[in-house]
Amino acid sequence: MAGARAAVIPVAAPPRTISVSLAASPSSSHPLRPVASSGVSCSQRRLPTAAAAAAARNHPPPSASHGAASRLYVSGLSFRTTEESLRNAFERFGQLTEVNLVMDRVAKRPRGFAFLSYASEEESKNAMEGMHGKFLDGRVIFVEVARQRSEL
Repeated sequence: MAGARAAVIPVAAPPRTISVSLAASPSSSHPLRPVASSGVSCSQRRLPTAAAAAAARNHPPPSASHGAASRLYVSGLSFRTTEESLRNAFERFGQLTEVNLVMDRVAKRPRGFAFLSYASEEESKNAMEGMHGKFLDGRVIFVEVARQRSEL
């Protein structure tokens, strides 16, 4: 047995579990921030759609004092939203001259935002006031004046 080698069998460590509670902790500034029992906080959860709609009602769209233009930025769109559904939802406020639903080239689905253009600033203002914080395809959408990239 002098030439026999002992076999080494690796033993996997048992999986570690971390319990998460939704109770507020003294170090957490947000009452719904999940806190792991190990003291490491997890990322903040998205608000449910009904709560997001309530939040949108409490935060009105940007005022027209910023120089409302006829081009709008719509965010929070569902991945199921199509240009046709966007057009149907927004054309009641006036004549749409452009509907640009931004698509993900790789996934071949909408990225969740779009740009709309109206024939006049008054129509775009009405659309912004009428659709900001409303539901479209099961999601709360946010409508604001589109800014040029240099303004970002």
